Amino acid sequence: MTNSYVLREATLSDAEAICALERSSDPHPWSDSLIREALQSRQSWVLACTEKPHLVGWLTASVLFDQSELELVVTDASRRRQGLGKRLVQQWLAWAREQECVEGLLEVRESNQGAIALYQQFGFEQVGSRKNYYPLAEGGHEHAVLMTCKLKEER
Repeated sequence: MTNSYVLREATLSDAEAICALERSSDPHPWSDSLIREALQSRQSWVLACTEKPHLVGWLTASVLFDQSELELVVTDASRRRQGLGKRLVQQWLAWAREQECVEGLLEVRESNQGAIALYQQFGFEQVGSRKNYYPLAEGGHEHAVLMTCKLKEER
């Protein structure tokens, strides 16, 4: 049986499920309080599995002036490489265009080649890096890759 998913705006009532998803899918998860703050102050979406209802993805983004920044995207570790992240990113970029944003911004771990390839499909290009930005589970740090894409021409 193929799973089907519903993509919808996240609400504060999703906080507990998002926190659980984040803890199970990210070795350095956001804190519960930061997730709740994001749900109250940023634009967020969730992907929910319809057959066995639970959240399998979450994306939160912000807007500052004419730029939108992807703050965090997470998908269930057991369901990666199935297009869930792609659906969330598509939703974010469509929304950002509706907000009249001219540029999308994000940062990603340099080791996350799958995510980098996904972002490149949407036209993102590397514009810089932040040295030793992300902590590693085994100690130490790795660089963040800074990426941007044009969403529309500036007026």
